[in-house]
Amino acid sequence: MTIKERIISFLRNHPEGIGDDDLAKALNLRYRQQANMRCRELERESRIIRRQVKGKIHNFWVGDAFPHAPSMPSNKQHPRNIPSKSEDWFWEGNIQSKVVNFLKTQGFQIRSVADTASHQQGIDIVAEKEGKSLWVTVKGYPHGTDKTNPPVQASHWFKRAIFDIIEYRERDKEAALAVALPDFPRYRSLAEKITWLKPVVKYAYFLGQ
Repeated sequence: MTIKERIISFLRNHPEGIGDDDLAKALNLRYRQQANMRCRELERESRIIRRQVKGKIHNFWVGDAFPHAPSMPSNKQHPRNIPSKSEDWFWEGNIQSKVVNFLKTQGFQIRSVADTASHQQGIDIVAEKEGKSLWVTVKGYPHGTDKTNPPVQASHWFKRAIFDIIEYRERDKEAALAVALPDFPRYRSLAEKITWLKPVVKYAYFLGQ
């Protein structure tokens, strides 16, 4: 097996996650960088997520939950040297991955996950626990455009998420519903303006970093 294949096998069997140093030791790798480089590659493929745990980056396997895109060759650069949006922690796909991983730790079975990179239509996350469905709509946070600044564009995205929730409730009166968002003050302030809606429609928020 290659180092990458060994890492995949290890992470699949350790949902609690692990840091690069400990991963290198567990796999008897000669250098820590071998674990770091492969894990970064797996993150670009959306097969793992890397997030801080007590000040250190840990790797969490999510690759079995949804399709992944092939990694970009290292010698290719994005136009105008603009970083890939997937490098932003608040990109929709990264928020989605974190929610999927969290739900797994809570005992949920992941039934389907939309491919956010290709703007696949449908419910972003469908999960199930003890026979009850959970439908989650996911939004990231915008960079903004030449004509629209990020807070204004974020308002539009938030409204779309709330409309998703209303539409979902019309489709299924029993399913648990949730909105997953990166934890930005703009989203918190918007949520506080419609607190009356939560007990009426019956949904929750996942706010992540």
